[in-house]
Amino acid sequence: MDRGVYRARLAGKFDEKTARFVSSLREDERIFEEDIDGTEAHNIMLHEQGIISKDDLKKILSALEKLRSQKRRGKLEMGPEFEDVHEFLEAHVIREVGVEVGGKLHTGRSRNDQVAVDIRMRVRSELNEVSEKVLDLVEALLKVAEKNTESPMVLYTHTQHAQIGVFSHYLLAYTEGLLRDLQRLQHCYDRVNLSPLGAGPIGGSSLNINRSRTASLLGFDGVLENSIDAVSSRDFALETASALAILMSGLSRIAEDLIAWSSAEFGYLELADEYASTSSIMPQKKNPCTLELIRGKTGQVYGALTSLLTTMKGLPTGYNRDLQETKGPLWTSLDAVKASLEVLAGVISTLRVDKERMREAASEGYVVAVDLAERLVEETGLSFREAHKLVGNLVKESVASGVKPPEWKPEMLEELAERVLGKGLKVSAKVVREAVDPQSCLLRRRTVGSPAPLEVKRMLKDCWRSLQDQRGKLASRVRALEKSRGMLRETVKKYIST
Repeated sequence: MDRGVYRARLAGKFDEKTARFVSSLREDERIFEEDIDGTEAHNIMLHEQGIISKDDLKKILSALEKLRSQKRRGKLEMGPEFEDVHEFLEAHVIREVGVEVGGKLHTGRSRNDQVAVDIRMRVRSELNEVSEKVLDLVEALLKVAEKNTESPMVLYTHTQHAQIGVFSHYLLAYTEGLLRDLQRLQHCYDRVNLSPLGAGPIGGSSLNINRSRTASLLGFDGVLENSIDAVSSRDFALETASALAILMSGLSRIAEDLIAWSSAEFGYLELADEYASTSSIMPQKKNPCTLELIRGKTGQVYGALTSLLTTMKGLPTGYNRDLQETKGPLWTSLDAVKASLEVLAGVISTLRVDKERMREAASEGYVVAVDLAERLVEETGLSFREAHKLVGNLVKESVASGVKPPEWKPEMLEELAERVLGKGLKVSAKVVREAVDPQSCLLRRRTVGSPAPLEVKRMLKDCWRSLQDQRGKLASRVRALEKSRGMLRETVKKYIST
């Protein structure tokens, strides 16, 4: 077989080390079938445009399908003597049907637009897979949230006790973030799903090819028109990696919270054994290693995005071989994100929540302080700054004397008001009693999006609705791709069988 189908201009061949250095076959394993699909669509179009004969098309398609079958059965190995999957496929087709026919396969096309269309086809499928796994994680979060709408917990700012909340409210915070991630993935998909095929090396072709036809055969929403932009841009890869990095930042923060809250110091929750590991020396250990690895893989995804940005930042306009190096980081990002989503959904689904420990922690601290200050504003006419000062002093003296909020009395506030504010104050026992009770505090929350039980239940319902809406949108995207693949397969079969 002629292994240098592109090297007519050059007298010498790569030596073995150089061949391995320039080869992208390892990364191209991922786009093997996309390269076949793109090649078949291109050749069907060439026949329809009168550029190649029906008989030649049949031979080319038959050879490509044979390669597809061999690859799926593990009977085909791509060696490093080929620069890339494109050269590999073309060389094998030429070997199968001869250069007089196989040599027509690449008519009106360059590797530059060929690889761009392959990557876009692969990325759009991967984006759908990622979206499906995000939806599964959202569903897991919502199911746990439904069971914890009235499970009081401490909310933190600056890693210090801040206000009283409920565990469901916390889970919904990340649910809403993940729903925004889904929107980013959808918008990214829309920009990925445009075809560069037919742009040629950079300036198009003098042959009468039909770019819209290949875009339709491959399930694209349209063409990426400008031929320079089509082959030399990788902003779709940068956008994909960026959306994945943003997604991972949320997963990493959830992981960090769960790691801390599963410690003996917090004791808020416990991971299922299936998602924990132990120590080689300390028998008592139950380590949240799966969550730690999600944090670690976040670094991988950030590194991949940085690699892509760095590769792109100094390239001159047009195709450059540097672009070959964008595939690896992209695949790394996608794999890390999909694995992390799967594991985190499993962790959440099997999580054991200690509601009593959370309630106990919420009662022990001073997280009701702001609720007391706001009640004083409502009931006594104090300005908020006066109420803030009064309650701040109450907390300071309580910490010093070891007094907890359940022990606060109206007379303590009244005496403090004389000393701190220089004014008399009448506070009812009912106000203090309700203000220091976590459940009463939650029931009195009025703002939209707060952890008040009715608000949490409303948000839960809205999130379930959003989940179903996003599942519907994803299903439509997947069906559209399946339909286009089916039409391409039927078209290929038709030409092979006639």
